[in-house]
Amino acid sequence: MDVVIVTANGMVKRTSVDEFRQQGRGGGGIAAMGVAAGDRVVGAAKLQMEQSVMVVTQSGTAIRFAASELRSMGRAAQGVRGIRLKDGDKVVAVVAL
Repeated sequence: MDVVIVTANGMVKRTSVDEFRQQGRGGGGIAAMGVAAGDRVVGAAKLQMEQSVMVVTQSGTAIRFAASELRSMGRAAQGVRGIRLKDGDKVVAVVAL
């Protein structure tokens, strides 16, 4: 099982759930992705390799791609460009299908 993480500027990455340790009560959280200045994580979804991922933008553009197309990366990685955005557009959602 993997987790796909997407930022507002269109960066996407897939990481194995085994990379994340369990947090106890009072834990400070776990960094899931290296995020560039001015960017933020907008969504994450759990998925199997046979599923696909849909990324939706503010302007209504949606792209769909297979989870297997995404290279598996560690938690500290920034990801790869998943969608090219027009000026002023941002990613608003990610869904595993």
